Amino acid sequence: MKTKQIGRGHRWLALSGLLLLAAILFSYAMFQGGFVSWFLFYGFLPFGLYALVVAMYPLRRAVVSRTVPARRYHAGEPIPVTTRIELPWPIPLAALVVSGEEPRQGGAMLAWSFRRRLSCTWSLSLPRGRHQLESVRLEARDVFGWVNKAESFPAPCTVIVYPRYLEWTTEIVREWFAQGKAARPLAYRRDMAVAAGAREYVPGDKMSWVHWKASARRQELMTKEFDEQRNDDWIVVLDGAASPWFEELVTLAASVSKALIDEEVPVGLLFAGKERSFLTPRRHDEQWQSLLLRLAEVNAGGEELLARVLAEETNWRTAAGCIVVTSILSMPLVEQLRAMASKRHIVLYVVSGEWGDEQRNWADGLRRSGVYVSRIDPQALHIVRQGGGDG
Repeated sequence: MKTKQIGRGHRWLALSGLLLLAAILFSYAMFQGGFVSWFLFYGFLPFGLYALVVAMYPLRRAVVSRTVPARRYHAGEPIPVTTRIELPWPIPLAALVVSGEEPRQGGAMLAWSFRRRLSCTWSLSLPRGRHQLESVRLEARDVFGWVNKAESFPAPCTVIVYPRYLEWTTEIVREWFAQGKAARPLAYRRDMAVAAGAREYVPGDKMSWVHWKASARRQELMTKEFDEQRNDDWIVVLDGAASPWFEELVTLAASVSKALIDEEVPVGLLFAGKERSFLTPRRHDEQWQSLLLRLAEVNAGGEELLARVLAEETNWRTAAGCIVVTSILSMPLVEQLRAMASKRHIVLYVVSGEWGDEQRNWADGLRRSGVYVSRIDPQALHIVRQGGGDG
């Protein structure tokens, strides 16, 4: 409200200034006479009248809407924003500036358009997260900028920016399954030799699992249940502690999740942040979208030690393997991972600068316990694939 009052005050101040300048020029021409004085007055008159029209223009009666094409956007990717405007009068404005109210929302400028219905498109570059775009600002100007008339219009729009991710090779993924005392070649392949029963069909089940005889008897789609009930789930654990490389951690978590999904491994996510969150492992295609959405909304700031979260959390305990993504390698975490590695595959990625002798000794000890350990330089995650299309 205060901003609107200030804007109106400036508007009336500019209008008063125009009228005063016109009066001065007219008085000068009347008293001085001659070609020059009248030339100044008549030369000013069209621009002054146009500025007066802009000052009186009912910009607040415009109708504004904003749209963003429905597709997946990743951090750093340009996001096209289209704004449509319906003006109250078809008067050509010397400049009509269209912009978002919030910082970093960009904008565009339209000049001398004779149409009432206008549209313009510009690109946003937003960081990872859920962004609520609230309003659009229109600013009309005259030729010399004597009058600037601005109004804000509600145009709510939600944009979700997903994390970037790397493409991993199959060889790296298979190396994960070869680690640990519980290592089994291709442990992530489901044994479908013998069907022990049937259950109701769940979206995401393969058509090859459909139990056709049971489906015919029950008059609804049924899926085979197999003799071997080994849990083939994998959990990606993301450390949510405050870190200068948190965005790189999110990128890495998205990358390893995508790699497992590409190998048809059921993947879940445990976020150890200010508030713990757990995404149940699933095998179907929609799991990738669920993982991306969860990773788009996580924020750093957790105060609990990752080792304590792993010790207290029960969701990962039946998983065949865990991929831990963190930026801090500490002794409590080393002890916890060493205990976990006796019964499942453990992969540890640490995003950090060069390790000291102590961290290198800890990493060597974990490798001897069967843990796959890798340090990744944060700079290596700055130039990554930004995802794309339906990714």
